[in-house]
Amino acid sequence: MNELSSRQKQIINASINIISKKGIQNLTMKNLSREIGISEPAIYRHYASKQKILIAVLESFKHQNKLIDNNSTIEGESSFEFLKRTITMIINRLNNNPAMSAVIFSEETFQNESELSRMVIDIMNSTIEFITSLLGKCQKEGSIRSDIGKEDLSVIVMGSIRHIVTVWRLSGFSVDLNESGQKLIKTLEVLLTA
Repeated sequence: MNELSSRQKQIINASINIISKKGIQNLTMKNLSREIGISEPAIYRHYASKQKILIAVLESFKHQNKLIDNNSTIEGESSFEFLKRTITMIINRLNNNPAMSAVIFSEETFQNESELSRMVIDIMNSTIEFITSLLGKCQKEGSIRSDIGKEDLSVIVMGSIRHIVTVWRLSGFSVDLNESGQKLIKTLEVLLTA
């Protein structure tokens, strides 16, 4: 990720704040200008369009995603324990950054924007590939069932995460996402080790 100026960081953070509080449809130059307290032309000096701002927001999410992917196992930790910890980290990251879920899980918003769609798909695919790889390691260790392919198990895991995040978002964030995540991990543990 390229080094951003302090103003660019401010624009990205304000954009994330607007998306988090009011939804992606309310991310406009006018609302952004009000949020930051600068003129719309001042925003255009840093980003040529709303699309460029959304690209920068997605780049920041992609960078955060790599931080989880690069997280290594703790000494003595099994791949299955690392998988559960990774799911917890993903849920915590979304819980601490509701705008991320609004952007990542709003692919219909970007269906006519090929560059944004590609970026969202890349972020989702990198997470799925990482989870699939972890599931494969768990299967090799014999800590989870191997009668179902790791790719199919990955769909179950990621689909379940998506479901609890969607319920959380649609409830106006009134559901405890971390609690839902821990229940999900216990359920997955039963299903994966059966």
